[in-house]
Amino acid sequence: MDCRSLLEQVPSQPGVYMLIDSLGNIIYVGKGKNLRNRLSYYFKRQKNRPPKVEEMIRHIADFQYRVTDTELEAFLEENRLIKEIKPKYNSLLKNSAKYLYLKIPKESFPKLAIVKERGVDQAIYFGPFNSRHKVEAAVNYLHDFYPLRQCLGSRLEKRASKCLSGQIGSCPGVCTGEVSEENYQFALEQIQKLLNGKNMAPVRELSQKIQVALQNLEFEKAAKYREYYTGLTHIINKQRVVLSSCKGQNIAAVEFINPHQAKLFLIKGNKLIHKERLDLNGERRALCLYLQELFRGKYQTEKPKQEGLSQEDLDEAQIIYSYLQRSEFLTSIKIPKSYLTKEVAKLEMLTEKIVDSIQRIATSTENF
Repeated sequence: MDCRSLLEQVPSQPGVYMLIDSLGNIIYVGKGKNLRNRLSYYFKRQKNRPPKVEEMIRHIADFQYRVTDTELEAFLEENRLIKEIKPKYNSLLKNSAKYLYLKIPKESFPKLAIVKERGVDQAIYFGPFNSRHKVEAAVNYLHDFYPLRQCLGSRLEKRASKCLSGQIGSCPGVCTGEVSEENYQFALEQIQKLLNGKNMAPVRELSQKIQVALQNLEFEKAAKYREYYTGLTHIINKQRVVLSSCKGQNIAAVEFINPHQAKLFLIKGNKLIHKERLDLNGERRALCLYLQELFRGKYQTEKPKQEGLSQEDLDEAQIIYSYLQRSEFLTSIKIPKSYLTKEVAKLEMLTEKIVDSIQRIATSTENF
């Protein structure tokens, strides 16, 4: 089959595509804002393509595609198909780095540890994260600025003099009793607030330290602080996604198809629970009332996932939240749970705000 000739029939619309080998197996699932442009990448000569991509292309005998209304819908459909079909090259082309967690054990003087799995215990976990380098940079920052023990042994042993880590200045001397349990626990509380994004003052201070170091021509120090900053912001941003997803946060997103139609997505945590087209030419009050009833009906019946996020859950959540932040033709808003039951008046105000935002974008945007 001549796949190149079939490209002429592919629309220039968002959607998902499936690459198929000679045996009829779907070997790769992808998405594109413009399906024709995206698929042409595989059937036109390109320079400097990765070897794994070139290997996959040699096995392509056919392709299929599905048009979607919006790019976000294509993202979500791609994710669903990959989990359902498990195509060979989606896993081979994916970054093979394993996910990591930060762990604070339930102890009097716990060590901050990087672990590969989330245990079933009483420890506090952060993550999962997908960059070991950035996680290690964040941990190095925490060790430099907080009195965390770094004893080589897993257990804390009382000593008359500092251990080797303490002697070289990388450990505060917990084993000698120089740090009280109260002060240690306070430091852990501050670390938890920082990593959960509830206290951004240390991040702002790091940014200032970078600028001061550059002004003083201390480039090595500036580079070290920049590593810390990159690691911390990576942890905080990922953790925000994790917390939002685990709490089952309600988000309503509206993405425009054209000036007269939009796609409504209702998201709970990291799951899409409802989608439908909206006609923007209708009466404003009727749309507000419809959204109120829809929000109450959908969000109250859907129960959030209680256990920690899996790697697949994090991937799905990251797709959703990153897209919500960057799309030009999309507006989104959080819907507190109390608005659905106790504070009905606030839900009415919220839906009016959504409709106002929709109308503002529709009238101010000429090219969709």
